[in-house]
Amino acid sequence: MRLLPLLLLPVLVLATPFRPADLPAGSAWFLHVDHDAVRSAPLGASLMSQPIDDASCPLPPKAKAFLTETGFDYRRDLRALTVFGSGAERQASILVRHSADDLKVGEFLRQQGAKTTTVEGAPCLAYDCGPDGNECTLFIAFPQPGVIAIGMSAKDLGLALRSLESERAESALPALAAQEGIANPSVLAAVDMVACAEANPRLPAMARQFRVFGMAAGEVGDKVVFRSRTEMVQAPMADNVVKMVEGFAAMAASRDANAASWLEGLAVKASGAQVTTDYQVSAQRVLEEIARAKVRMAEWRAKRAAGK
Repeated sequence: MRLLPLLLLPVLVLATPFRPADLPAGSAWFLHVDHDAVRSAPLGASLMSQPIDDASCPLPPKAKAFLTETGFDYRRDLRALTVFGSGAERQASILVRHSADDLKVGEFLRQQGAKTTTVEGAPCLAYDCGPDGNECTLFIAFPQPGVIAIGMSAKDLGLALRSLESERAESALPALAAQEGIANPSVLAAVDMVACAEANPRLPAMARQFRVFGMAAGEVGDKVVFRSRTEMVQAPMADNVVKMVEGFAAMAASRDANAASWLEGLAVKASGAQVTTDYQVSAQRVLEEIARAKVRMAEWRAKRAAGK
C-alpha cells in the first residue's frame, strides 16, 4: 500500500477537536488525533517547528514528491484525522480535514495512476496499491472543501461519505475515551472488542478477553499525560492484567535505571472488571529524548552509508 502512508503522514501529529458526529452508528473502533491541541502545547509546538525533511530521518521519495508537488505542509495544513471501522479485516474509513488545495491533491493522485469513478453517485478516485495493483484499491473523494474521504473499499468510502450527513445516528464510542482531566486531548481512541470479534472471526483469543477499551493522551501543564480504561469480559482478568503490567514494569526497572525513571509516572489499578491506566512524564524530557534519538539515528545512517 504505497499511497496510504502518504495520506496519513504523520499520524502522530494531526488534526482538530474531535467531532463525535464524524462517527456513524455501527463503528466498532476509532482513532482521532488533534493537530490544534498538539500545536498549542509546548512539546507539540516544538515538534511542529522541526524541518519536514530531517536529515536524521529523510522522507521517502514518494512522500517528498507528494508534499512538494501539492504544497501540502502537514505541520500547517493538516487539520484533522479520524479513522473508524467495523472491526472486519482490511476495512477502514478515513476523514482527513485540511486547509491545503484539494485540486492539487487530486491532480497528484491522478498523476500517480488514480482513475476517476463513482461511489454511491459521488465522484471519486480509485487508486490501486501495491506493486501489482492487486493488494488493495483505495477510494478517495473530496466531498467538501478541505475534507478528503478515503475508504479501503467502495463500501468503506460510502461509510465515510455518509458520516458527513447531518441526519443519521451517531456512534456511542466517543463516550468510552478516557479523557478525564485532559482538557485538550491530542489523541482519542476507543474499541468495542465484542463488536470487532463479531466482525472478524479470526481475532486472536487474547483479544476476545477484552470487552471495551478507550484512551486519551495530551499535554497537561508541563506533562505528557496518557489515560485509558479497559473493561474485561471476566473480572478476574482485570487483576491479571494489572499484575502483568506491574511485573513487566518492575522487571524493566530492575534492569535499567533509565527505564525505572521513565516508569515512575505509571499507575495501573483494577476495579471489578475494569482496568484504569494513568501515565505522565515531563514534556521536556520527551523532547530531550527525541533529540537524542535523532542524533543516534543520524549516526546509524552515517555508519551504514560508510559500510560499517
